[in-house]
Amino acid sequence: MKREILDKYNEWLNSGFLTNEDRETLLDMSTEEINDAFYKDLEFGTAGIRGIMGIGTNRINIYNIKKVTLGLSNYLNKNYSNPSVVIGYDTRNNSREYAFKTALVLNKQGIKTYIFKDITSTPMVSFAVKYLNTTSGIVITSSHNSKEYNGYKVYNEFGSQIVSPMDKEIIDEISKIKTYDIEEETINNIYFNYVDGSIDDAFLKENEKVLINKSLIKNFSNKIKVTYTSFHGTGIRVIPFMLEKYGIRYNLVNEQCKIDPNFTYAPNPNPEYEYNFDLAKKYAKELNSDVIISTDPDADRIGILYKINDTYKMLDGNMIGCIMLYYLLNNKKIINNNYVVRSIVTSNLVDKISNYYNAEVKEVLTGCKNIAVEKNLDKDNYLFGFEESLGYVFNIDVNDKNSFSSCLFFIEILCYLKSNGMTIEDYIEELFDKFGYYETKTVSINFEGEDGFIKMKNIMNFLRTSNISNNRIDYLNRNDKLKTDALKLIINDNEYFMVRPSGTESKIKLYFFVRSNSKEKSIERINSMSSMIVNLIKEI
Repeated sequence: MKREILDKYNEWLNSGFLTNEDRETLLDMSTEEINDAFYKDLEFGTAGIRGIMGIGTNRINIYNIKKVTLGLSNYLNKNYSNPSVVIGYDTRNNSREYAFKTALVLNKQGIKTYIFKDITSTPMVSFAVKYLNTTSGIVITSSHNSKEYNGYKVYNEFGSQIVSPMDKEIIDEISKIKTYDIEEETINNIYFNYVDGSIDDAFLKENEKVLINKSLIKNFSNKIKVTYTSFHGTGIRVIPFMLEKYGIRYNLVNEQCKIDPNFTYAPNPNPEYEYNFDLAKKYAKELNSDVIISTDPDADRIGILYKINDTYKMLDGNMIGCIMLYYLLNNKKIINNNYVVRSIVTSNLVDKISNYYNAEVKEVLTGCKNIAVEKNLDKDNYLFGFEESLGYVFNIDVNDKNSFSSCLFFIEILCYLKSNGMTIEDYIEELFDKFGYYETKTVSINFEGEDGFIKMKNIMNFLRTSNISNNRIDYLNRNDKLKTDALKLIINDNEYFMVRPSGTESKIKLYFFVRSNSKEKSIERINSMSSMIVNLIKEI
């Protein structure tokens, strides 16, 4: 074990800030566990910190939460007069405790806080920043990760996840703090407030602004049947009420709709993983549902499966986004300067559809926080934005991906299809007939611990010099806002793939894109290309 790791461990072990229970946990750690818990400090990634819960500098725990909060407090007090923060938390283990500790550290620094009394979604916190006119927002969540994880996500005064230079300035403030012995206020203090319940109705009304043709829903919603699962998360507090309001028949996947911090019936609660829908498919067949709709635990992302014959077929994030985009551009009057935003790893079918309707396409780095930045630059002309990982950003006062607006908008599309005697499969075929058969595939390769990050760097270095393709774009060589650690390797005019290390987890993500003149050919080509590249990477 490296000396600096052992020094960090002993510093914590002999400190005065640890509880007796946490000190016992440290004493019981193996050498390997000590190394993994202390080999680095948790770093700000996608607008905050995320990691495995436990004791150590590389773990999510009350000590790191309080240290990060003090750094944020110092930033807010330096840059705003009378700052205030709204705080939400999801269903995970320790989320409520972390949220209240966060509030009390902020209160100790003279910062007013509004905290939700109960679990709430990430989109609700984004909305609450503007609704309550606070300076910042915080949500304690680890999104779609498994039960071992938690996180701390920070929002700016616009309800958007923080971006540069704000994130770097907060990091600078955190780095100045050399102790984990952080003071907090008692709960009965003048700066501590709960969020008023009136926000619920306001939030639903804001989401309803995405609807284009409410008469479609009024006339055809009673013909729609939906099976819904919240993956043990916060979406259960909102989605059923939305469905009931519009008279949509639905059933719940009971096992997965119970609040459960251990995610018993969805251990990896990511809507991108089809195995999570095995239970939902049984419920959907009982009701003969048109679609299965899921939300991840913090309800910012949406997953959709649709009925085709006697089975349910999964829509990937690109296809959901392209269906939404196609419907929106078909039903909106497009004027000069209207634009759509997609991430660099999102399907280029977006460009084909947008160009057909004379809407501009703007590219951003991964993360819906970057879509929100582009949206807020020109809200009068922004139409829609999304990234392939099931995140969709509409032009409403929720400046982040939002499963609730996505759900409502997709319900309108279903009503439109019912009104025309069409199915989702018909609509997809119409889209492909017009623009060509596009197929996409995303593959994640996970790595563990310190060695994992070294392995990821080696893979990126190999791909930068390999002969897989002579036509490549290295985003590290860019001198604009798209500069990042990512590669695009172009096989031919209709096939390419991209690779990048995740900004929040120790994994490499690969994105494959194919366009052909038939669905069968596209599927064949993308399976061949992805299999070859993934096998090659695993051998590095």
